[in-house]
Amino acid sequence: MSLISLKNDWLRGILLALVYFAAAQIGLKLALSHHTVTLFWPPSGIALAALLIFGWRVFPAIIVGEFFAILYSGLAVSTALGISVGNALEGLLGWYWLRRLGFDERMRSLRDVGMLFVFGVLLSPLVAAVNGAFWIWLADGGAWSDAVRTARYWWMGDALGIALFAPLILSWLRGDTLKWTQERVRRGVFVLIVLLVSCTIFFLDLPNHLLQFGLLFPLLVWISLNFNLRCVSSALLLIFFSSMAGMLAFDNLSAANIEMLLDFVWLYNLLFALTALSVTVLNAQRSRSDQALHLSEDNLKRAQEIGGVGSWSLDLSSNQLQWTDETYRIFGIPPGTPLAYREFLQHVHPEDRDRVDQMWQRALGGAPYDIEHRILVGDEIKWIHEKAFMDFDANGGKVISAIGTVRDITRHKQEEAALHLAARVFESSGEAILITDDKASVVAVNHAFIEMTGYRREEVMGKNPSILASGRHDTAFYRTMWDDLNRFGYWQGDIWDKHKSGRVYPKWMSITAVRDEHGTLVNYVSIARDITEKKDAEKNIHLLAYYDVLTGLPNRTLLRDRMGQMIATAHRDKQQFAMLFLDLDRFKYINDSMGHSVGDRLLQSVAQRIQENVRASDTVARLGGDEFIVLLHDAGASAAAVVAKKLLDVLSNPFDLDGQFISTHASIGISIYPDHAQDSDTLIKSADMAMYHAKEEGRGNFQFFTPDMNFRVDMLFSMEKDLRLALERDEFFLQYQPQVDLTTGALCGAEALIRWNHPLKGLVPPGDFILVAEETGQIVPIGEWVLRTACAQRVAWREAGLGDFAIAVNLSMRQLRQPTLGEMVKSVLKETGLEPKYLELEITEGIMMGDNKIALRFLDEMHELGVHLSIDDFGTGYSSLNYLKKLPVDKLKIDQSFVSDIETDESDAAIIRSIISLGHRLNLRVIAEGVEKQEQLDFLHIRGCDEIQGYFYSRPLSTDAFFEFAKHPPRIV
Repeated sequence: MSLISLKNDWLRGILLALVYFAAAQIGLKLALSHHTVTLFWPPSGIALAALLIFGWRVFPAIIVGEFFAILYSGLAVSTALGISVGNALEGLLGWYWLRRLGFDERMRSLRDVGMLFVFGVLLSPLVAAVNGAFWIWLADGGAWSDAVRTARYWWMGDALGIALFAPLILSWLRGDTLKWTQERVRRGVFVLIVLLVSCTIFFLDLPNHLLQFGLLFPLLVWISLNFNLRCVSSALLLIFFSSMAGMLAFDNLSAANIEMLLDFVWLYNLLFALTALSVTVLNAQRSRSDQALHLSEDNLKRAQEIGGVGSWSLDLSSNQLQWTDETYRIFGIPPGTPLAYREFLQHVHPEDRDRVDQMWQRALGGAPYDIEHRILVGDEIKWIHEKAFMDFDANGGKVISAIGTVRDITRHKQEEAALHLAARVFESSGEAILITDDKASVVAVNHAFIEMTGYRREEVMGKNPSILASGRHDTAFYRTMWDDLNRFGYWQGDIWDKHKSGRVYPKWMSITAVRDEHGTLVNYVSIARDITEKKDAEKNIHLLAYYDVLTGLPNRTLLRDRMGQMIATAHRDKQQFAMLFLDLDRFKYINDSMGHSVGDRLLQSVAQRIQENVRASDTVARLGGDEFIVLLHDAGASAAAVVAKKLLDVLSNPFDLDGQFISTHASIGISIYPDHAQDSDTLIKSADMAMYHAKEEGRGNFQFFTPDMNFRVDMLFSMEKDLRLALERDEFFLQYQPQVDLTTGALCGAEALIRWNHPLKGLVPPGDFILVAEETGQIVPIGEWVLRTACAQRVAWREAGLGDFAIAVNLSMRQLRQPTLGEMVKSVLKETGLEPKYLELEITEGIMMGDNKIALRFLDEMHELGVHLSIDDFGTGYSSLNYLKKLPVDKLKIDQSFVSDIETDESDAAIIRSIISLGHRLNLRVIAEGVEKQEQLDFLHIRGCDEIQGYFYSRPLSTDAFFEFAKHPPRIV
């Protein structure tokens, strides 16, 4: 026994002794004789209840409390000790009898109440009564009749104390609690008021209301039926104390004339206790039985709900069909809806109705009723399984009733259908499926597996899948596979297997370890597909990702990778290597004029010729278009110059392309690692700048990178940045150069010319920024601004009264490649309100080269719209007369380079005469630009040129100056 347990026992004993002593003082207030014999002795009930709850260890506390209580009444020590031992033995004897008989201190049965009253209330107090009467007789003497009377009242007091206090204490410490609902609280308040009023009436004048005292019986029964033992015990105690209060109104409780009254009060209280406790226990038993019944019914309902099983019964004599709630739920019918057999049939699926009815009719004849069929539940179809048993009459010939079950098997049917579907999917799956047992022996394969491996089903059943091994994987590969399967239950990856024919093929495979609900391994499932085509595709993707499709050379991505390796090696070994950036001269004109197919074959031939003239350790790559990179391993400036000159020489030789000989040249820029750059991007950039410098030096040569080239590049980058801001800052403006008709001498048009007023550099010549705008693509938004501004200005002039003339706007090739150019022109015309006939678009000869379908479609669209079209700088490029006759143009514009030397250069004069003659034969007007002298004007006029523009007629003018000029234009003819 622990110290804590001992401490608790001591505290409990002290507390019990104090309570016992205090209760004894209450009992002694009702003393009948010797100040110790009382009609009501509460300590007897407290003692028995304490022993029943805490056991015999509290017995000493009972003796101590009893001894001091008796001693306090004035008896001698020996007498007090003898009486206290007897009273204590009373409780111990009652506890022993009740424990031996299996008494339940919760008093949950009528048997417990009976045992308490027989052994606790009636028998055990006899020990204390006889013992106490003996000690009092021994102390005071007297007649035996007095001793008997003392023993009688002693027994009555102890018995009533046990009957009232033992149930009260047991019920509060061991009894069931009561759930206090609002209704129960109202009932409790009501009965308390009735009880207090009744007790007040009865006990204020107890002798005259002794018979009415019995009217409390029905009230106690009502309390017993509505409340628990705690409430009933408390009510009994209230009634007893009320009766005792009525008794205390008498001056002398020992008077002979009130003995009968005392007996009646004692008997009433004892019968009250016995009756109320018995009814309460019986009512609690009934409540528990009802609860158990309800619980059983609820459990049955829940079991039916969990199992999806309902039940029904049919009385054939009355044709009444009864269903459980689960049956109603299965059929989707509100519970309690009256049903009959015919009404049940209405819920059966129409296609199953006759079959169900036939089965039922046969069951009435003695056949078993066991059927699966469908039912209709709203718009849903369910499957149910019904079984029934028939009860026959005494003669065994006629069915009088039936009872059956209904089970919802919809899910089972769905799972069954799913299994059939899974079987079909397994067999018809396009992926090969193999299933083994836990020992990796094949138990099932599908048709796709047979097709993929070439093995028949019977050839692999029971075998290990290792028969498919190709031999390409080592032991470590399979060990890793099995480690993943054992650890994670899953593995997937690419694997090489061998076909029955011996062909090795790649496949993607996943393996899953299947375990049962206990975690035991039962199967391995493998799903695989032949990925031969995928591997080939990956190989092609690799080629596409790292090699140029046209030439087969490394592309930009692979070039960077090799440059990285070469930089690392050169840095480690303190070496140099050279980069040659090669660009074909005028390849664009070849590609556009002779077609892309010829251009592609030329690039292939160039790539092959470059590879043939460098070392195997060197790298040749194509960046795109006609740009190539050559990386020369372990080469300095001198070696790079030798290779560059060699490549220029071999590339200058004509190429034989299917009998068509084409000559081309190249320009090469060279950068050296680490002299010019120490990273790949800067190295390429440096070689690129050197290549452009080579082109500026006349093409067909090579140049090494020098630091001053960065200045030009920086200047270009700076101009590109400034161009981006120029539109936003409104730095551009237009000037207009008048055009004159040589036949009439009148103003016939004006060309819009863009100018840039840089905030720091001032006026920037168009030749300095137009090419940059072309290269960077900024010519597109700038060109749109020029078109919109020129059209709006032409409308403003018209509204100001200027005559009819067209406004000419230049379009670059970059603009002509925009699919939305036509929509943009239409939008500008609509926004500004300019009629299409007053707009002239100038295009370059480049549109006649190659397969420029977008630009040609744009020209047709503009021609249909009524916009005039002219070819600018005609004669300076690779003009195609075949294309010229098909283009919907209205005018040819002779480049000023032919006009400038027209008086002295017979070739220029001849070219101009040819262009004028060609234009007129094609019904095109011809205009010459750059006319600055009278002699040039006279020549053009005599040769039949239709229009001119140039300084001789007018310089480009501002908006206001042009307006004044157009109001009074000079006549030059």
